[in-house]
Amino acid sequence: MSSGPRPNVIERALALAATGAFPARWAIGRALEKEGYTIAEVSQLERSTISRKLTALCRASRAKAAA
Repeated sequence: MSSGPRPNVIERALALAATGAFPARWAIGRALEKEGYTIAEVSQLERSTISRKLTALCRASRAKAAA
């Protein structure tokens, strides 16, 4: 039984980055593929704007978790 529609890949990537559990965008991409997102969907994370945002969010979230 599904709990509703799956979030789009960018929304899900941002949520994963905010957890502090991922060191970088590439690790989020792998996690998304394991969750069933396609390579085409995950490739959207390579766009420069979202890539920079994910990298910054990963760093900030990991720093916050370590503090």
